[in-house]
Amino acid sequence: MCNITTKGDVTTKTKYLTYCTLMVLVVFSASASADLAIVGDVNNDGVITTADAALVLQMATGSVAADPNSADVNYDGATNPVDALIVLLMTQQAQVRVNAPDIASDAFDATIDICEITDLDSGQFDLTFDSSVVNVTAVGAGDIGGTEVPIDSWNFTNADTIRVLFNIPDATGVSGSGQIATISFEIVGAPGDTSVLNLSSGLLVDATSNETSALWYGCDVAIGVPVAINSPEVITGAFSATVDVEDITGINGGQCDLTFDPSVVNVTNVTSGEIGGTAIPIDSWRFMDADTIRVLFKLSGANGVSGTGSLATIDFAMIGSQSDASALDLSNGTLSNTEADEIPATWADAAVAIGVPVAINSPEVITGAFSATVDVEDITGMNGGQFDLTFDPSVVNVTAVDAGDIGGTEVPISEWRFMDADTIRVLFKLSGANGVSGTGSLTSVSFEVTGASGDTSNLSISNGLLADTAADKIPAIWIGCTVVV
Repeated sequence: MCNITTKGDVTTKTKYLTYCTLMVLVVFSASASADLAIVGDVNNDGVITTADAALVLQMATGSVAADPNSADVNYDGATNPVDALIVLLMTQQAQVRVNAPDIASDAFDATIDICEITDLDSGQFDLTFDSSVVNVTAVGAGDIGGTEVPIDSWNFTNADTIRVLFNIPDATGVSGSGQIATISFEIVGAPGDTSVLNLSSGLLVDATSNETSALWYGCDVAIGVPVAINSPEVITGAFSATVDVEDITGINGGQCDLTFDPSVVNVTNVTSGEIGGTAIPIDSWRFMDADTIRVLFKLSGANGVSGTGSLATIDFAMIGSQSDASALDLSNGTLSNTEADEIPATWADAAVAIGVPVAINSPEVITGAFSATVDVEDITGMNGGQFDLTFDPSVVNVTAVDAGDIGGTEVPISEWRFMDADTIRVLFKLSGANGVSGTGSLTSVSFEVTGASGDTSNLSISNGLLADTAADKIPAIWIGCTVVV
């Protein structure tokens, strides 16, 4: 650290202070990539701004508790006004960083983000990674303020490093914030493995062919196990969802919060999960508030459990009405092994919508020509829709499709046709503007028997769609059946 003497005039001392500060900045800039931490980003928003400088100054004066890990930018063991000045000077440089997920369980993209660049014309960088953990599969263009940043070329310089060159064709360059590239990765390693994604040999050139000074920051990414809510997409009553996990090793316990819309669904119970035949006992579960529960699970053995399965089963009641939807969001999730170390994981959410049941109503045993109706329950404001009906033409065959009826209102058939020998498509549309509500049938389908005694055919519905008077989709569950000659 430079010391300022009391000798000399104010101008000399000011110049000397500036010189010392800039020297510290040079040292810091050189080490930023190696340390991977964005020291100086005290508000943790991913970029160094004047707001960070102001916050460091508050820390230096004692009005805000100091955070030496992010605010001591000159590494002298204290947070003081010199740190604030350094951070302020850092805001005058372009900032480039790798933006990647902290934890990945599948192929992922990382962007090379740039902040407040002026007249950028071209540049290059090297990106280094651990090829036993992740590997680059593609490099795509970036975007700054709506202007594409084309990739001129990219190649592997060795197994762990790629070099990327980019060039913006506009001679005036581009200014603003965005990305200079998007890097696609595949996962090569196993859960728990970690790779640093480090930038080096970075060069930014402006439209006048001058180099633009920049700070370059890397990051690291860990391979985690995928944890996801497994729930039906459409519900018509009470249902259960499991919290599933894949290929986990040595899990001994953990927790998660689940948030939902209590005006649509509500949790009624949480029971044990199961991995590889071993129960995952629920230690406790409780409501944190009206829309969130916290679940804790713990195994009693010392060896933990490995494999694929579920951490918990969550039972829900249906509270809302047709077309209401609720996200099922996981948060505050942690998994630990038998040594109480955290197991990295990605937590995937789900969503459910309240729908109507649509089912084929047919006699189970048939001896000759017969009809089947496509029934719907408690639908509101339906205006039209379609579905495909598939059957075994060696057993039964469709001969006619007629209008349905809901609450005394006819549901006219707009069109029906064979898509192929074993599938028909049916379209229906009401002529009124108000739609129809109630319980009844969408259509009646007539069949002839083509098979022999004992033959069986599934009657399956696919590509089903119901729409209301605003042309919005009405969620539905489509249920087939089986007929036997």
